[in-house]
Amino acid sequence: MSETSKVDSNAAPKVLVTLHGRNIEPTVEELMSEFGLTADELDTEYGVQMIDPAAGDYVVLVDQVAAQRIASEYAEVSGPYSDPKIETFGPPE
Repeated sequence: MSETSKVDSNAAPKVLVTLHGRNIEPTVEELMSEFGLTADELDTEYGVQMIDPAAGDYVVLVDQVAAQRIASEYAEVSGPYSDPKIETFGPPE
């Protein structure tokens, strides 16, 4: 297994959280500051992903504790949702 493909088995599992009604796309740094998140809690490589620009909906990948904190501080949130690993099923045909 290569060094880059190792998974930290001690890391808390990450979940997806959707933030609704944001008029401006937030940056990772803005969300970390707004909700008091650390780089360990919010997946900075995943970043902030726009899912519905018309509605102002964005999704972030965070740990369970961070998801609870976001939900308690921001009313327009849904989730957490699981983030299963997507892999092929069997060899390509």
